[in-house]
Amino acid sequence: MGTEASDGGKLKRVLNLRDLLVFAIMTMVPIAPMGVYGIVASVSHGYVPLTYIVAAAAMFFTAWSYGQFAFRIPEAGSAYAYVRETLGPHAGFITGWVILLDYILIPSLVILVAALWLQAVSGVPMFVWALAFIAFATVANILGVEMTMKASMALFIFEAGVLAAFVAAAVLKIITDPNLHFSLAPFYNPATFSVGYVVAGASIAVLSFLGFDIMTTLAEETKEARRVVSKAVVLVVPIITSFFVVQTYLAAVVHPSYTFKDTDVAFYYIAREVGGRWLQLLTMAGTVLAAGIGDTLAAQAGISRVLFSMGRQGQLPRIFSKLHPRFRTPYVSTLVVAAITAPIVYVLTLRDLSSIVNFGALTAFLLMQFSLAYRFVRVEGRPLLAFLPAIGFAITGAVWYGLDSSAKELGFIWIALGVAYLAYMTRGFKTEAKLSIPEV
Repeated sequence: MGTEASDGGKLKRVLNLRDLLVFAIMTMVPIAPMGVYGIVASVSHGYVPLTYIVAAAAMFFTAWSYGQFAFRIPEAGSAYAYVRETLGPHAGFITGWVILLDYILIPSLVILVAALWLQAVSGVPMFVWALAFIAFATVANILGVEMTMKASMALFIFEAGVLAAFVAAAVLKIITDPNLHFSLAPFYNPATFSVGYVVAGASIAVLSFLGFDIMTTLAEETKEARRVVSKAVVLVVPIITSFFVVQTYLAAVVHPSYTFKDTDVAFYYIAREVGGRWLQLLTMAGTVLAAGIGDTLAAQAGISRVLFSMGRQGQLPRIFSKLHPRFRTPYVSTLVVAAITAPIVYVLTLRDLSSIVNFGALTAFLLMQFSLAYRFVRVEGRPLLAFLPAIGFAITGAVWYGLDSSAKELGFIWIALGVAYLAYMTRGFKTEAKLSIPEV
């Protein structure tokens, strides 16, 4: 297990099962498909609800693996800590380095979704909105995880209302419009179906499920962490999948085409088709608040705690493990995340960010699932249990294979940089993966 931060502090245990479920659902966002619907639809050729089911299958086995590890290693470092404690510090570092690519870019991704929607409706440049979201999330996360949870709960209630309004309006639209009818075409159409389309779409759709792994970074702030985190991480996947499939199916029925005027904000226009201007504005508000505030708060909280854990282990400069003397939050890591987020929002597109984030997440999931299988076989002597993470590894690997080639190229460059950095820290892999930097 990790040692404590140099200022002698521990993270404050205040969270329960309900808090973690709300945190994870808000991180994934109940209406998350609205923000990336156009991209998933164009890549999957309209099979959006099916792609979410495939992505959910991969995430269920991954979530189960996370739950097993959370019970055994209730630490803030998530997959980084799990692999480190199973395969050693070198493998743990590479896993942490890979998942940094996911976690560091998620705040930029969700902020960009919200900022693009606001730019479309207001004309105010996207970057102005992005800076406002970054500032709000940074202050809230430094003040403490309790504030983050209170904001998440309020937003969760609002998001549920937006989803209910869209579902009701869409059903009414379909049953009253003679040109529309319920159909299985969004799941399967023999004239156009292709496994390749679905896998490629799932490689983007998996983005909407990434909140459950960020949840595990709060283990050291959760009461009865072993039991609560391992339970919450499994429960959240089927709950959120039902939300995703219902809304994407109804959207596909109302708008069966997978071409749009603006792919980045496609659902903004689908909402108008469904219910008119009022629903368009409501879904815009829901997406903006969920991504720009709720998701940004949760994503920034997650990555700051991974940096905290790696700093505490000496695999990043010790200053990353410094806690605020009053609020007991990793404020240095939080400020660093804010400083990284702003330029990324400005230089990368929504599609680029989606693919690169998923490369980091899926690669870390593969390493974590391999580690759990290894742990069952070599450490615990229960080889039959290795069958479940092996299934998760296979499904996740198939989704990983469908990633955009440019995302893979950038991802492997990132891994190469991590290996080089690890070689420097360990003097050619001869010592433990720690920086020789004095504690702050």
